[in-house]
Amino acid sequence: MSKEAFFIKGDRSGLSLQIPEDLEFAEVINQLRTKLASAHHFFAGATVVLTEGVRKLEPAQKVVLESTIKEFGMQLETKQIEQKPESTPVRTDETLPDEETLLQRRTIRSGQKIRFSGNVVIVGDVNPGAEIVCSGDILVLGALRGVAHAGCNGNTEATVFAFRLEPTQLRIAQYISRAPDGKVPLPLGPEVARITENVIRISAYS
Repeated sequence: MSKEAFFIKGDRSGLSLQIPEDLEFAEVINQLRTKLASAHHFFAGATVVLTEGVRKLEPAQKVVLESTIKEFGMQLETKQIEQKPESTPVRTDETLPDEETLLQRRTIRSGQKIRFSGNVVIVGDVNPGAEIVCSGDILVLGALRGVAHAGCNGNTEATVFAFRLEPTQLRIAQYISRAPDGKVPLPLGPEVARITENVIRISAYS
């Protein structure tokens, strides 16, 4: 039996949601969809308060979580919990502000191009001939078969994720990877591309 992805309970502010820090985000979303669907819109109109303590979601993950909750007629709010100071001081000069995230609930068709300063989340496919260019991460909840350029401002920490990662061209910062010639095996599941040792490497997302 898989670990419970979250704890949800009612209180005066609505519904409180807490997510364990050691569980994959994809499993969190799968379990959340199952639980809300089984409630048959019982929670429709309620406010879900996400409590962020040790587990902090990335901007793109928050967009996906909010999108999932809105599908069931609910609203998401975020509540921060102050953490006790660590024994080792935190270097505040290394803390970067969260980037903005653009959410597109549609298929990006051939000839269409999206440019954005921040992260881009596509709930749909990116068809061949389409292009996504952004300064942050690219997250495609579907098939990515067009051109994807993450970290276009030189951010080598940017990543590209897709349920089916089959781009005609993949770029992260100044690094470029093209689709190999000939027929290649289809991806068996979600994959993520990132820079490793100055090369774009694709690995299974788990």
